[in-house]
Amino acid sequence: MSADDQFGDAKADHHGETEEDETFTKFGKDISEVEVATLMLENRKELEKKFLRKLDMRLLPLMMLIYVLNYLDRNNIATARLGTLEEDLGLVGDQYNTIISLFFIGYVLTQVPTNMILNKMRPSIFLPGVMCCWAIVSTCTGAVQGYQGLLALRFVLGFVEAPFFPGALFLFSSWYTKKELAARISILYVAAQISGAFGGLLGSAIMSGMNGKGASRPGDVIIEGAATIPIALFAIFVLPDYPATTKWLTDEERILAIARLAEDANETDHDETHSKWEGLRLAFTDPVLYIIWLMQLGLNTSAAFTNFFPTIVETLGYSTTITLLLSAPPYIFAAILSVTNSFHSDRVSERWLHVVWPQVFSSIGFIISAVTLNTAARYISTFMMMSIYGSFGCILSWVSTSLPRPRSKRAVAYAVVNAGSNFASIYASYFYPSSQGPQYWQANVANVAFCGMCIFMATLLHFTLQRRNRKLEQATVADIGAERDPSLEGSECYQLAMDWNCHPTYRYTI
Repeated sequence: MSADDQFGDAKADHHGETEEDETFTKFGKDISEVEVATLMLENRKELEKKFLRKLDMRLLPLMMLIYVLNYLDRNNIATARLGTLEEDLGLVGDQYNTIISLFFIGYVLTQVPTNMILNKMRPSIFLPGVMCCWAIVSTCTGAVQGYQGLLALRFVLGFVEAPFFPGALFLFSSWYTKKELAARISILYVAAQISGAFGGLLGSAIMSGMNGKGASRPGDVIIEGAATIPIALFAIFVLPDYPATTKWLTDEERILAIARLAEDANETDHDETHSKWEGLRLAFTDPVLYIIWLMQLGLNTSAAFTNFFPTIVETLGYSTTITLLLSAPPYIFAAILSVTNSFHSDRVSERWLHVVWPQVFSSIGFIISAVTLNTAARYISTFMMMSIYGSFGCILSWVSTSLPRPRSKRAVAYAVVNAGSNFASIYASYFYPSSQGPQYWQANVANVAFCGMCIFMATLLHFTLQRRNRKLEQATVADIGAERDPSLEGSECYQLAMDWNCHPTYRYTI
């Protein structure tokens, strides 16, 4: 009997179940049944290549475009500051820094509850809906007349932009295996570097084009905000939901999509027995969550210099237009480095060293920026500072492989890591007061310290997961010696695996 025949027979037997429950009943809850169903497919390797190509073409370009818009709407205020934003709104002292900081308060507060909701909703509806909300708020920002109004709108903008990135990470982890995830997350994150590079160029073009026309207000805010809505409507029809519920998959592709993830974690990625509150409890009681959170917090604190990157490049002494043009190449370098590092990390199934070395390299850049006024050295240091992005994809994919199941736990984990690490942007918004330029040595010293924190937590996670793998191996050997099946309830390995919410045969990526 073919896999398609099995699919049809199983479908006829389960009319009373929901679509997602029905799909999993077709293959059974046991991983061996999923593997059997998958192995019966002819040309598995060729089919998987076609499936991945189809998924990548549907998911990656659109999600990158959405993230470009998300990042531009969030950071165009940095470009506007190089114009006459502060003069127009009468900003004085630390008011600009407070505006930056308040955005991230709204950004942090929203992420955990929205990812808990996303776990139970269709991503193809939820994410475009969020896009429309931030497009409206961003467009309104262009009409702000004073400090108080900009404060309020930046807070709301953070609130409505927050669900996208942790939601995107969770969606990626619901489709890609641990040997594919870091590279795809880095490709998504390339959109941030593209936004940083070409957002400055766009800002330069708009500022030059509007020069002398009374349009010193950030006109690109209105342009970029308005461009988001039609893309959000398009996304409704293109974005996937989850493997069991995506309409545009063929029957064989649906079998393969579910089985790939099941094989990857040695159990199905289904959440029928866990509520969102159970996922919340499981996430917060796993110490690995806090290690990854602090690792990402260290990285995000150091990376917060990008909120002031045009200002940092301006210390080289060039005009505003030249400054914006010079800001682009370091972002492009960061994008290439990030994807290359993550692809290699996936290829060799290693995370620790791929997280650590970019932090060391960026620390050298911060030190150079702090100790010299030489123009060439300071510009080279901006490239080295940008290498910090090389760690992002590896850390964020480490969330999925360290806290893999159940799905509700993974959804909360991604939101907690992303939201918790963005606390950095609240206090790091005060790292670059104008009075400390051009070397900003206090900020650069702090950035080196937080890179060190990231390295320390990555090392701690490496040895924590290594210890778990070793204990699982030892328990497996003990169970086999006692003639027990290590994967069955009552075995020593099973008890350990239940403590860590993984399958007894699962091994962590370190």
